[in-house]
Amino acid sequence: MRRWGFLTTHALILIQLAQHPRSTVREIATAVGVTERAAHTALQDLRDSNIIDREREGRRNSHTLNFEHLLAYRRAGTAPGLVPDPFVSFLVDALLELRPTT
Repeated sequence: MRRWGFLTTHALILIQLAQHPRSTVREIATAVGVTERAAHTALQDLRDSNIIDREREGRRNSHTLNFEHLLAYRRAGTAPGLVPDPFVSFLVDALLELRPTT
């Protein structure tokens, strides 16, 4: 039986970073259930899109969700005509609600 998931690795990483800012690649991989290599590849995609930021902290890197760029992504980067704008907006709003209160 083939295994699949409703959410992509990228989406799961965004959820992890929304809930746990400053997560490392190892922490992300463990939380999402993928290898560190797979997490690194997805993180690179998200960095290339400016959706996440990487910061060096001593000997480790941490990653945070860039909500400003994520909000700008609301209408861009989806399959035109396939993914309705309200669906993307709903997902972005849900990620915003996951942010820890400071």
